[in-house]
Amino acid sequence: MPPSSAEHAASELPSGYTAIPVVAGQQAGPLRLCAVIRRVPDPAAGYLVLLREMVDAKVFLGCVLDAGGRVRQWVELWVQTIEGISTAVSGLYETITNAALDQRWRRHFESLVNVDSAGILNTGWEAENPPPMFLDLSALAPVHPTDAGSGDIWRLCRDDAVLTAAGLPAYSSSLHRYLHLPSAGAESAFVPVTPEAPTNDRCLPMKEVVGDDQRLVPLNPGGGLMLVRTFSPVGPEAYVDLLGGGSWDGVRHGQNELPFIEVAALRKDPSTEGEGGHGRIFMGAHGRWGRVVETFHLKLRMLADAVGAVRALARHNQRPFLNLSPEAFQVRLGRPGSGLPFFWTARTVLVESGQAILLPIENTDATYYIRAGLAGASIYRPDVASAPVRSRASVRIRQVLPETGDTTIVEGTFATQERVETARNDLVWLRLGLTGGRIDLYAHLKAEAALAPGEWRFRTIGQRLDEQQVAALKSNEGVTMHNTLFEIVPLLSTPCDLYALAVLAVRTLLVDKQTTLPVALDEMLSLARQVALDHDDSAPLGARVRSIFDADKRWVESLGPQRLTQEEITATEAFDLIPADLWWDALGMIVRMFPGIGPDSLCRDFGDARGAGLAKVFDPVMNDLDSLLLRTRSLIVIDWRFNREVHAVIRKYLTGMADDPGRG
Repeated sequence: MPPSSAEHAASELPSGYTAIPVVAGQQAGPLRLCAVIRRVPDPAAGYLVLLREMVDAKVFLGCVLDAGGRVRQWVELWVQTIEGISTAVSGLYETITNAALDQRWRRHFESLVNVDSAGILNTGWEAENPPPMFLDLSALAPVHPTDAGSGDIWRLCRDDAVLTAAGLPAYSSSLHRYLHLPSAGAESAFVPVTPEAPTNDRCLPMKEVVGDDQRLVPLNPGGGLMLVRTFSPVGPEAYVDLLGGGSWDGVRHGQNELPFIEVAALRKDPSTEGEGGHGRIFMGAHGRWGRVVETFHLKLRMLADAVGAVRALARHNQRPFLNLSPEAFQVRLGRPGSGLPFFWTARTVLVESGQAILLPIENTDATYYIRAGLAGASIYRPDVASAPVRSRASVRIRQVLPETGDTTIVEGTFATQERVETARNDLVWLRLGLTGGRIDLYAHLKAEAALAPGEWRFRTIGQRLDEQQVAALKSNEGVTMHNTLFEIVPLLSTPCDLYALAVLAVRTLLVDKQTTLPVALDEMLSLARQVALDHDDSAPLGARVRSIFDADKRWVESLGPQRLTQEEITATEAFDLIPADLWWDALGMIVRMFPGIGPDSLCRDFGDARGAGLAKVFDPVMNDLDSLLLRTRSLIVIDWRFNREVHAVIRKYLTGMADDPGRG
């Protein structure tokens, strides 16, 4: 794309859209932080451009305008919400609070500053709540609900004492939120802004505060925390398809395409000579062979960026994501100098905060995470990460044992008619209704120790119980407690994220025009199980993968390096271009990323990462990728192509001689 048209595309809002500042007082400023909004609502997508929804936020398209009304930067506006939390594990919902969500938000912002400082615009709203935000379509101005009498702006009430004095749930210990007038103090009215928030005669509906004005579009009506970061329209799936020679449909808002500069640039064919051939080192017909190796290297770079970003955020946040998919990443493309390939400026960043919510286990030091929000089916999510089981069971206490220090352990038998399948570290929450009151126990099931069908032995984690609770448990030793409420909480940790990254690797390296992701993933899982059956500690993993391919040529057709590109190329031709050892090691890396498949798996199950080791599960993968990148880069910077082409000619000549019946 010529520089002049690139600058024009970067500075203009899409036709039919406008930008409205998100906070009052910006209209006369030299720079304005704005939300991008459609003048006439799309029938399906509405006014605002919703980029994605997360468990604790909605993300809208925004921009930074200069005084001349030109777009200087496209941004994402993250608005804190709690609707997704309401579908968390029902029985343990009460342990999640506003205070915990705010702490989670601030910690995620701190981690982004550490790993992606160039992509963060600090507004102060990451830690301090902004005023509620509405957008006036007629005046193209922001509106903050204001009390007509005092002129005071309604704000999110975080004062527990004020709320409880009004007979409403405290902010810090609940998930209910209310607006109030700070200047009115304890005499203020309250506006509930969360679903199912309790109300009384002190509460007003939102429409009495903002009016029933159809011109107002809610952006952040609850005054939740916000975060602003750089936006890129390029996702990893679009990027790897373009690397392989495919096309891209761009970014859409309902029925409308948004003409970002990156879309216009990437739609040009980067494999051809001339104006469109600025994306690669190897271009045109003479670069066909080199493009395969270059594509392999660039795809590995994208994977390394993705794994590195997940590792960095998991290390800083000390929690898994549990919902990784291609939509969790963006590929940022720089603007290189004249003649430089822009594909080599690409950097993959993580734009998802994750669905993992810390589940505090009362009276213990244990740390568990649950997935909040609707689970749904996804090819990037392992089966074990399904919705938890909640039902009734019969419980018998076998013995109550003191542990070291001030904790107690309970051993017993658990029986239910429900189908229960648990991993080694999954947690079972038991709510015992005893004479002295309710006691919640948290245990691990041990199926191998059970004596009868439908029964499991359990052993609780160490809990700090008072003397009265311990006495109540001991008095019920040997007693069958029917109709006991239980909930199985799968221990989900970063191995779930490792699985998702393995599927992303399959999507990146093994999907082309002839193969879909479900087919490629099924073939890759079959290979992983075959590798587990043929396990041999004395042989490197790559060598064992090669022996499986040598034993059955069908593997080459489904999982060969020809899948790297959408150009017409056979597996044999691809192996003339990609050294076989490199390909076996790349497949071996993916095999190791699948938890619990066999002895080569980096993780035994989807909860096999605890404490400070949450991010360590990614270290071996990063080591593998660093090695592969070094080896593929060496193929690009040395004069390897001539040797490979000579090899192909010799092979073809020898094959022809072998087929010649007159050969002596």
